[in-house]
Formats: sequence, C-alpha cells, structure tokens
Amino acid sequence: MSRPDLYAQVILPLAVEGFYTYRVPEALKERLKPGSRVLVPFGKKRIYSAIVHAIQHEPPEEFQAKLILDLLDDSALVSKEQLALWDWISAYYMCTPGEVMRAALPSGLRPESESRVGYNFHFEDDRVLDQHLRLLLEVVKDQGEVTLGDLQLAEVSKNPVKLLKELVEMGAVEINEFVRQTVSHKSVSYLRFSETYRKGEALHALLDQLARAPRQKELVERILSRTGTGEKDMESSLKKRDILMEAGDAGAATALVKKGVLEQFEREELWKGEFEEETPGKAFPLTDEQQTGLNEIREHFLSHQTVLLHGVTSSGKTELYIHLIGEMLDQGKQVLYLLPEIALTTQIIQRVRRVFGNRVGVFHSRYSDSDRVHVYRNLLGLTDDDAYGVVIGVRSAIFLPFLKLGLVIIDEEHENTYKQHDPAPRYHARDTAQVLALHHNARVLMGTATPSFETLYNARTQKYGYVTLVSRFGNVEPPEVVLADTKVATKRKQMVSHFTPQLMEAIKEALAAKEQVILFQNRRGFSHYIVCNDCDHIPKCDRCDVSLTYHRTSGKLECHYCGHKESMPLACPSCGDTNMTMKGFGTEKIEDELPLIFEGIRVGRLDTDTARSVKRTQTMIRQFEEGNLDVLIGTQMLSKGLDFSNVTLVGVLDADQMLHFPDFRAFERSFQLIYQVSGRAGRRKKRGKVIVQTMDPDHPVIQYINNSDFEGLYADQMEERQLFGYPPFRRMIRISFRHKIPSILDGATDLIARELKDIFSTRVLGPQYPPVRKTHNTFQKQIILKIEKEASYERAKELLKGVLNGLSGNEVFRSVRISVNVDPY
Repeated sequence: MSRPDLYAQVILPLAVEGFYTYRVPEALKERLKPGSRVLVPFGKKRIYSAIVHAIQHEPPEEFQAKLILDLLDDSALVSKEQLALWDWISAYYMCTPGEVMRAALPSGLRPESESRVGYNFHFEDDRVLDQHLRLLLEVVKDQGEVTLGDLQLAEVSKNPVKLLKELVEMGAVEINEFVRQTVSHKSVSYLRFSETYRKGEALHALLDQLARAPRQKELVERILSRTGTGEKDMESSLKKRDILMEAGDAGAATALVKKGVLEQFEREELWKGEFEEETPGKAFPLTDEQQTGLNEIREHFLSHQTVLLHGVTSSGKTELYIHLIGEMLDQGKQVLYLLPEIALTTQIIQRVRRVFGNRVGVFHSRYSDSDRVHVYRNLLGLTDDDAYGVVIGVRSAIFLPFLKLGLVIIDEEHENTYKQHDPAPRYHARDTAQVLALHHNARVLMGTATPSFETLYNARTQKYGYVTLVSRFGNVEPPEVVLADTKVATKRKQMVSHFTPQLMEAIKEALAAKEQVILFQNRRGFSHYIVCNDCDHIPKCDRCDVSLTYHRTSGKLECHYCGHKESMPLACPSCGDTNMTMKGFGTEKIEDELPLIFEGIRVGRLDTDTARSVKRTQTMIRQFEEGNLDVLIGTQMLSKGLDFSNVTLVGVLDADQMLHFPDFRAFERSFQLIYQVSGRAGRRKKRGKVIVQTMDPDHPVIQYINNSDFEGLYADQMEERQLFGYPPFRRMIRISFRHKIPSILDGATDLIARELKDIFSTRVLGPQYPPVRKTHNTFQKQIILKIEKEASYERAKELLKGVLNGLSGNEVFRSVRISVNVDPY
C-alpha cells in the first residue's frame, strides 16, 4: 500500500531565487531527510544535484511537481545547523540559496566536478510499457524522459541494462547519452589477478597464450614479480598507477582487464595531508600575564558569546589559543581555527600539531578538491579515520559540517581577506562565524594586535568581552620606529635605488650581525607602468581602465585586473620613439636590485606571484626560517602573523601608497598593515628596528605609527565616522551595476538612484564610477546606501530588493548586471 505523497523543497546550485519543489518517489520516502543530496531534473533536459531543504505533505499549487530521480548519499550531507546558517547568509547578504550552496560545498560534492554516463529513455510506444514497464509509469508520469536510476528505483528489473537493450531492439525507446553528476571521493584504482588465473596451471597456460602479445605478457610478469606466484600471493592488489609508472603501457592493462585476466577496482585512499604524522606533545606553560588573560577569557565566556583578545604583536596570543583548544578537546568538543591567509597556515599548523598531533585537519582552497572533500566527510564521520577535533582553515571553513563545535578562533580578525567580495555570497567570515557559533551554542574568540574599529567599538560598548595583553613575550621591548624622509633624501641625492641612507645602514648592520631582514612593498611586479619620454604615452589594458604593470619574470606587461598580458614594446606604440622609462617599483624590482647593492646577499620574495601553491609558499617560509635567506621581500602577506625568530629589521619602502586610497578605512588599514608588518621585528631577545620610508613624515597616520598610538588613531577616526555617518554608526550596502555600454549603464543607475532616493532620501550616495571604471570590457557604477543602526536593516533590504527587481522588467535596462554587497568593508 502506497503512503501519502511527500514533497521536498530543494536548493539548486544556481543563482535562482527560493526553493524548488519535487515529489519524493515511493522508494525514497523513508530515506530522504533535510540535508540529503538528490538528483533532480530542471527544465527540459538538465539534471542537477540538489540539497533537500525541507520535506512537506502539501503539493505545490501552481504546477505539477517533477519527481526526484535519485538519492546520492546514504546519509545527509548537510546538517540542520548548516542549513540554518545557509538561510541566514542568503537573507542577510541578499543572495540566493543556490549561491550559498556553491560556496559551502567543495566542488567535489557539487555537480560540475564529477560525472558518469547515464541515459535518457524517450518513450515512443506506450503499448510496450504495459508489458515491460508497468511499475515505471508511476515514476515517469508526464516527464517523457527517465534515467537508468529511475529503472532501478522502480525495481522493474534486476538488470536494467539488459532490459534497456531489449527495448531498443523492439524500437520502444530512443537513447540519448548525457552527463550525470555524482559524488567523487579520493579513490585509487587497483589491479589484481582474477580468481581463474591464480592457479599454477591456468597461469602457465595464460603465459603461453600471451606469447603473441608481448606487452601484455611483460605486464603480467612485472605484476608477478611484485606479488609472487603463489595462489595466496596472487590475491594481492597493486596500485594501477604504480604498475603503469613502471610498465608505461596503459593499453596492455586495459586489454588484460577486458580479457578477464586482471580485475580492476576502486578503493578510497585515506587522506594524510601534507604533514608528517605527529605524536601529541604538551603546550608551553603560560606567563603570568598570559594566564591572567586566559582566566579573563574564561570569565567573559560565562556572559558573552564573543570575546576580543587585544594583544600586542608577539604577546603570545597563539599559546592562549592552544590552551583553550586543549580544554575544548578534553570536553569532547571541536574547534574551528580561522586564519586570514593561506600563507599563514603552515606555521600555525606546525605549532598546533606539535601539541594535538593528527587530531588537526586543514581546509583551504589551495588544497586539492579530493583533500577538501575528505575533510568534509571526515567531520560527518564518513571516513575510516577519527573525526578531527581541530580544523584550521581560511574563510570557507565556516561552511564545514561540525557536529560538536565548541569554539571558533578568529586570528587577526581585522584582516580584510575575511570578507568575500566576488562572487556571491559576499559574506564576512568574522560575522558569519558568530552566527555559526550561535547555532551550536559555541563561543567565539577574536584575536589581533590591531582590532578593526567596528570590533573594538563592540567590545568597548560591552557587546563583546574584552581582554588585553600589553607586553611582548619575554618582556622584549617593542621595535624602535624610525621615519626616513624619501623626499629630502631624493633632493639631496642620497637615495640608493629605492633605499634611504637610514635603511641602507640598517640593512648593512643586520647582515653583519647575521640577522635577517624583511622588506615590505605592497605592490607586486617590477614597475608600476612604463611611459614614453617623448609623448607621455602609457600602455594601458584594452579591457580595463588601468595601466599595465611590467613583470620581469615573464618579460610581459600585465593587467592585474583581467590577467591580460602583452610583450614589452621596443618603441612607443603611439609615436614610435624608443626612449621609454619604467616608473614606480614593485617586489620584483627590489628582488632584482638588492644583490647588485649588497654582494652575496640571499633574497627571497613572497607575493601572490611566487605563492601560487601551498608547496611553494611553504618552501619559501621554511627557507627563511632555517636561515637560508637573508632578506625576505613581500606584499601584505608578510603582515599576517608570521613568526621569524632572527628578524631584527623591517623596512617599509613606501608608506604613502596606502594612505591615499579612496576608502573611509584607508587610515585604519594603513596603520594596521604597517604596525603588523613592524611586529615581525625583534620577536625574541633583541629589540627590533622598523624603518618607515615616507614622503610625508608629518602625516597624522605616520605620526600615529611612529608613536604606536593605536588609541589616538581610533579616537580620531571614530569622531569622523560618527560625524559623516560611517560604520560602526551606520550600516552600508553597496550596489554595483555593470554593462558594456556606458549610456545604458548611466540610464539604469540614474533610474535606480531616483527610486531609492524617493524611499531613503539622503541615505543614498551616487551613482558614481569607482576608481577603476572599466574592467573586463565592462563599465561599472556604484550606489551606496547608508542605514542608521536603529533602523530595521531587514526592512531596508526588502525595499531595496523591490526596486532592483523592477529593473529586470525594463526592456532597455534588463541586461544590466547588478550585484549587492552588504557590509562591503
């Protein structure tokens, strides 16, 4: 007897609003649950993997629901806490559930990454179905097409492939191959002898038969040399890739499998990560100040979900994290340890694994997809190894399926890399992590030496607990800051390349003392641009509104927005003059010129050009740690919590570059960046030195840096932000519009701005072009919406959404692309 119909609301991995309703087949009614991954038809020919959001008895009113085709996993892939977090992200950041799904699941668990061949059966003759597929009618109904999975679900045959062949011969069906999506775990192909050929007589006969197929015979003999010739020996299996690496003949292996000589099967390979197995050790004892800080954190956790740990650089915040992790693990709970930068994970992983061994997992985008799938499945208890107690990862790790989450640590919480800008969902991991913790009744600890002003404001207004560490570990003095005036040095002709006399002398002293140096230049490449000395022509990107940067490594002019590359011109493209000059400097140029100034110096470079893989990043950091490099040159990657014991000098080569960026947080971020990179100097016994090169040493922010006066900058900036209505006193939403034709873009943004101003009045700023008005051959404009903290953010978003939806019905402007960035800072 059939049970009442069930319907599932599912999330599709598409940028479509809301959920889609499908009917649950009889065979799945007991097994399907929220969080399950299912296969569903969408449109006339497409099939997608979807996540069940909810199950209901009520059918949709306006259409007849299609049938779910298949259940892809034995257990739910997404927990109820994850689904609740997805709902919050979709609502708060104004994106679709499908966009959240695409960000939340590793690509190995999403449709695009995996495939197997299935079939469409198009029924031409219903009379044949009465005889062969009566049960299938309930499955097919009005769809007109079914898959091999449908045949299996309907239990119409134990051998649906055989049935398919019969139907084809009868002319009842038409076959159309398509790609069907399924999960792909990290598995390895193995080969072994089939049972028939494991006996001596059969083996000898086989070798005689293969006399005319020497490559196949050679492969059999090679396998026998590895396994042995006994019957038990020949039961052994070998990795196919290992055999092929030796034999180098995939065709021979395929032929032997087809003949039934060899059996090929898949076996999931246990993921070990890139680190050696560690035996757990003990955490280092805490200093008195650290122990006091730990006690205060515990006390604040009794009354606050979130605590800010505001500790100066090298105060030992990581050791406090390790002690708290230990307490969570002792309680049987899990810890998520978020880091802002992949480059930082190497050192932190080593420190945490030294104490907790193999209970530590790692999750970030530079790992292979199969490795990320393994971590995801491990946390669900779907792998053979024990579930990780600690996961270290970057912002995407907030989407992992924790079952017993007790603590979230957000290290360097001020970093802007916690914010996802493109594509949607444009979430901030720091804020999203607090919602994640709320669903698990967990606690959040945010640590930094330079808190974001929004976080510090929340701590000062008692929304967060607040704990400070004011001393460096071992009572080492903070580094001495020296301002070097590049404007004066240039006038006096004292500059050596891009180095002031003060920095030159400091480098010489550090090298003579066998100490290491970090040089910070927040721009990669060799030179910012090239210019013709005759006509002032500057080569620009054809697709973007920016000049091209010269990269000496590639010998090309490159666009840092779209990736366009072109050869360095021998003459000016405009006037033909050959007198062209390079202007500005990046990390490549510093790396190139240092050995010319300091003979025998060993130089490394750490920026996004050199750190394109985890392995290369680790190698560079390890070389510097082990003293194989004297100087490490880099961009802002160097500022993110790296710990080098022998660094006594940090040089900031161009402090002015960041101060004049058109952003209300420019001063805050400039201070944070320079202060953080300065904190890499003198982290052990000897006091460090920081040389800050600037053309404007009297600039207020430079003076705050010189005096290490974070509180002074905070007070100054908070007064300005309150006066002009910026966060944390108001919330912000940035709406971006893109189109290839400027006139259409202008018309659309003017229309939206008028409608928004009718609703929100002076809270609307713009429309206006951003600093770079064209990228990827597309022009862009922006509108800023500022909402008072006391007003309903949800209501403001509803009104905004209504206005934006109206544009899709406009024939002229419907091709304009719109993206919404909530809290775009």
